[in-house]
Amino acid sequence: MPSQEMPPDDFVAVIRRDGPGAGELLWMKDDRTYCSAIVREGQAGIECGSLADSRPREGVLKVTRGEPYQQKPGEQPDLFVFLAIVEGEHGPYAYKGAKPEAAGPIHDAVLTFASGRKVGLISYEKHSRQIPESEICGADGAVCFPAYYPSR
Repeated sequence: MPSQEMPPDDFVAVIRRDGPGAGELLWMKDDRTYCSAIVREGQAGIECGSLADSRPREGVLKVTRGEPYQQKPGEQPDLFVFLAIVEGEHGPYAYKGAKPEAAGPIHDAVLTFASGRKVGLISYEKHSRQIPESEICGADGAVCFPAYYPSR
């Protein structure tokens, strides 16, 4: 299991930076292990794991479960942040068809390994537990995946 400490900035891909206390970061120690940090109000939720040998869908390496964030302790969360890791560079990404009303914007970045292999990193959010299922696709249409169903 990778270390849960943040590496130096040179090794971190910033998917989204939203003000001084919010954003999504991802780093990969090698091409199989990853750590992600979702930062809100200066607090980082860090999750590390290994990519599965089998892919949930063509080109898709990982889709995380929606990480809930509460505005105030004891309240129901009103923001769920998802991250996806895909093989290659297919961005920019967008919702297939109309963007669901409670869905937030999609942000993406590309991580390039020394070998030349590229991995697309995607972050997106929803602002409600109840939201119609939708797909997210790359600009070339080669990679599409269900937005709100995590891979195992």
